[in-house]
Amino acid sequence: MNTYNPAFYSCKTSYIFNISLARAITISALLIMSNSNAIAEELVGWSHPAVHFGFGRDTSHDINKYELGVNFNTPIQYGNPEGWLIRLQAEADMAGWNTRGQTNQRDLAELGLSPIIRLEKHGGYFSPFIEGSVGVRILSHAGTSDEHRMGSAFQFSDMVGVGMGLGKNSAIEFGFRFQHISNAGIKEPNPGSNFYTGYVRYRF
Repeated sequence: MNTYNPAFYSCKTSYIFNISLARAITISALLIMSNSNAIAEELVGWSHPAVHFGFGRDTSHDINKYELGVNFNTPIQYGNPEGWLIRLQAEADMAGWNTRGQTNQRDLAELGLSPIIRLEKHGGYFSPFIEGSVGVRILSHAGTSDEHRMGSAFQFSDMVGVGMGLGKNSAIEFGFRFQHISNAGIKEPNPGSNFYTGYVRYRF
């Protein structure tokens, strides 16, 4: 004959409660860890590639430049993802130069690769940044006109810029750059080109 034992049922209820509590704590911890990993993946590594379109002007040689580029965040960064952060990016560009008002003018194409160092301020909807880089460029022709001949199609690109990111992960960015393109005196003539470029970027 079974008899009711209050102590037994109280102990069993306490055991079930403790097991449920332990499971809840474990699940919560796993969710927190998963969320932390997602945040880390969101901020570090080759995540969030971005595509930008830019328009630049070389006023000295009357050249318009139309640029399309792809930009990646590398795993190399230092600082606070919710504050000041120094980040290394990699960028590949292709552009078309449209020459205007020159003698025997010629349009050309440009391909380039650049490492970019950026100082960014995070922690809000707006994320201002400054950036700089030294990259390489290959041009389809060594000159755009009789007045603007270059010694080689291989060029270097020096750039400084400022900009602003908007929203989560700076999904949309607006920027302005000053870019100097020349062959650094490797082969004369070396007139160089100075472009003032505005761009808009979307980060996936």
